[in-house]
Amino acid sequence: MNNLIIETKQSELEKVCAKLYEIEHSRNYEEFYSFIKTTEVPFIPCYTKNAKIIHQECFRTLHKIGEISIPVSIALSMHYYILASLSSYPFSIKSKQYWKREMLLKKIEKERLLIANTGSVRTFKDISGNKSIIAQKQEGGYLINGEAPFMSLSGVADYFVFTAALSDGDKAVFFAPLDDDGIEFYNSAFGETMQGSFTKSVKFKNLIVSNDNIIKLTDSEDANCEILVYQRSWFQALIPSSYLGASLRVITLLKEFSKRKIKNGKKLSESDSFLNDIGELMIKHKGALQLCENARNCISGFKKGDKLSLEKMFEASVLSKHFSTHFSEEIITKARHLMGSKFLSPNSLTNKIYKEIVYGILQPMTDIDIKEYFGQSIMNNNNT
Repeated sequence: MNNLIIETKQSELEKVCAKLYEIEHSRNYEEFYSFIKTTEVPFIPCYTKNAKIIHQECFRTLHKIGEISIPVSIALSMHYYILASLSSYPFSIKSKQYWKREMLLKKIEKERLLIANTGSVRTFKDISGNKSIIAQKQEGGYLINGEAPFMSLSGVADYFVFTAALSDGDKAVFFAPLDDDGIEFYNSAFGETMQGSFTKSVKFKNLIVSNDNIIKLTDSEDANCEILVYQRSWFQALIPSSYLGASLRVITLLKEFSKRKIKNGKKLSESDSFLNDIGELMIKHKGALQLCENARNCISGFKKGDKLSLEKMFEASVLSKHFSTHFSEEIITKARHLMGSKFLSPNSLTNKIYKEIVYGILQPMTDIDIKEYFGQSIMNNNNT
């Protein structure tokens, strides 16, 4: 079954990429998201619970799409990480959470739903404008009010997922349709630069979510809300794919450029110094991919209730995100130096990627968060 899924997805991915190339000219990204829902590409996590296969296939898809459009790839990574973490988390088969998860995955696959999410914690918060999401218990479900600064796929996704604290101290994952009158989108967060991601701020006003669409994370099920760390690990582990896809595309374009340019009577591609330069770029790209593979192995090796495997998985995902996004930016900058003004030609893919690549480092966890995390870990470790 897993091999059939992979083969089906790979053949359909070619159609998805062809469609995205077409859309990049018209900028009608709504049409692209409508098209991709008709394929199996967005729904791999609905067909298997094997974390290693899910990460491998989601990462490969996002990497390929990232070669064409970072914003679209990033938006789809938001959809993927929610589904991936939901599908592969080892809920007890006897728990309510397990069966609610199964129902949600079947609904998503059957109705071809794209999933958005919100609530990422940012390093700096606006004191006047940062309002948390509040869930108030009522008959049959919860009443949701509050705001969140970022949601990708705003206006094009079908459902959204978010986590909120409950009045009894527990936390819950909420799943609700995005066409509800209680949801308002405003302020395109990054303007035209990340246009294809549809990232906006979102406000909830008296949104009602029924108990059927809530997975409660109780103390008895998970004392430390381990599933939230698991979810964040998936998030960090998939972010690199989009930016590494884009950086590989630039390396390919640099290779083509080197075969057309002549200096001192020979092609640039024949220069020893150029081979050293492009070799350095490939070292960074392949090194980042190795870190991402390590994150994949750590996620697939996670064991519920095992704090060591949870910490190892989380740190591996953070390291893959940190170095991959930095290496990708360094690759793009070096390629700009080598290609010169050609790199910044108006409407060129290299110029577009140059403007978008910087968002990788800024996605949570940011550099400040990551350094603080590892700084605290060493300070709190009495054995070092």
